[in-house]
Amino acid sequence: MADPIAASKVQEATQNYTFRTATMDDISALTQMIADSLRGLGSAHYTQAELDGSIGFLFGPDTLLIKDSTYFILHPVSSPTTICACGGWSFRKTLYGADTAPGREPEKRDPKVDRASIRAIFTHPEWARRGLGTMMMRYCEGRARVGGFERLEMGATLSGVALYEKCGYERSGKDDVVRCPNGEGIRIVHMIKDLEGGN
Repeated sequence: MADPIAASKVQEATQNYTFRTATMDDISALTQMIADSLRGLGSAHYTQAELDGSIGFLFGPDTLLIKDSTYFILHPVSSPTTICACGGWSFRKTLYGADTAPGREPEKRDPKVDRASIRAIFTHPEWARRGLGTMMMRYCEGRARVGGFERLEMGATLSGVALYEKCGYERSGKDDVVRCPNGEGIRIVHMIKDLEGGN
């Protein structure tokens, strides 16, 4: 895997893409985009049954992030409705998952003692491997820093672990297995990162 940070900086320099805050009007498009991303990019890491059971249950939009204005869409400057990548950060205790996922914890985190969570970063297959997912991750990290957090965590999909390791995240040693309605168990890898100056 090439250096994803370098690739994202190249894209940032082109100024061909920009960010906007997701709104409730984006829910339908985000739901479809996240499903497309998982089916297009996750099949090497999850079985068909695992994808069928988790999409729309574990993986999907978290409307609380949208209401908090901490979920974002990366799009071509010329096409604000085209979702190349999406992602967010959160000051709430829920680490991952859509509205329907188990273990929801809406309580707020304390930046003095808690890590902010980087949430639900997905790239559309048609826009993959161009540095855009990493561009989204870097943007979310920056927004978390503005929100007062210098330490981060995430619940990573298996398909994202190698990329996040390249971006400075480390496995904490904790994994979750989330049981889906169809009985399949989805493994989520807990990862952490401490921000540095000039991130």
